[in-house]
Amino acid sequence: MKRTITTMLLCSVLVSPLTVAAEKGNADLFAGSPLTSQQDIQAQQIQQWVMIAQDNRQDDEKRADALRQLARYPNQNSLVAVARGLQDDNPLIREAAVVGAEPYQFAHRWRMLSPLIQDSEQNARLTATMNLIRNYGEMDTEQQALMDPVTAELINYLIDKKDLPSQLLLADVYRWHQEFDKAHESYIALQGTDDQNPQIWLGLADNYRAQGDDLQANIVLEHAQKVLPEEANLFYSQALTLVRLDEKKRAAAAIKVATELAPDNSYFWYLNGVLQEAFNVDDATTSFEKAYEISGAPEQLYAVCDIYVRYGHLNTDACLESLGKVAPDFVIDELKSKQG
Repeated sequence: MKRTITTMLLCSVLVSPLTVAAEKGNADLFAGSPLTSQQDIQAQQIQQWVMIAQDNRQDDEKRADALRQLARYPNQNSLVAVARGLQDDNPLIREAAVVGAEPYQFAHRWRMLSPLIQDSEQNARLTATMNLIRNYGEMDTEQQALMDPVTAELINYLIDKKDLPSQLLLADVYRWHQEFDKAHESYIALQGTDDQNPQIWLGLADNYRAQGDDLQANIVLEHAQKVLPEEANLFYSQALTLVRLDEKKRAAAAIKVATELAPDNSYFWYLNGVLQEAFNVDDATTSFEKAYEISGAPEQLYAVCDIYVRYGHLNTDACLESLGKVAPDFVIDELKSKQG
């Protein structure tokens, strides 16, 4: 099935890391290898996608799908596959590689994707533009000058699309391009059409945040929570907003609600640990442990070990031993220096 430009643009902004739940039951958090059998299977699948993405003998759509899948699993091998895909002769592969480049830092994405904003194929050109425009505020004057013409093209393309997803993307592009008044008008108009869409509320709040008005952003989020009380992302966004307002206690309360509404989201648990530590170390510790149990990610294990070390937890040595299997020695030495 042919993918429209709008579909590709949606993929470029909606892709997110896959949460992998590790079934540990009552087993010790650090027993055995840090890689569970489930994670081992996942690692094999990632490597398979890396190989398919770079195999010119494979069907083009199969290669493109592999590149899109790699967006959820950034690592060195994935990066190599994406970089090669961006230089492929087939525009379908180039578009998919743009999606695969999603999780990397802006400086790396700019180096990889900026040549595509002058691509001869509109699909590839606009998909690359959508990927980069979110970082417009981080760009220098020269980069912004390169982005302005293709952003205008992207806006004109989306204006002609009357479906809700395209119009929401248009509002987001206005916001990212710092056309805040147009973004505000678009979000308000979309609310009149569908006030049950949390992305509209989040976009409106972010539009205020981008202008430095966190007080108004919080008002929007509080209103949104009354309309959509089960939407975890509204409480997550509010937690970040309240941190910026230096209201740490309220921020901790907001992220705790987010974990209750989305108990399988490891990052919510991690952030809950960060915010709860100032008020309840036991709750913070449990939150870091929960984040690691869900994701099995080394960075989440580091957070567990860090709080163990600083507060003299009984499982400190076991945690450091487990972390030592996936982290360099200097990381372990740095953590050990915090003991006592």
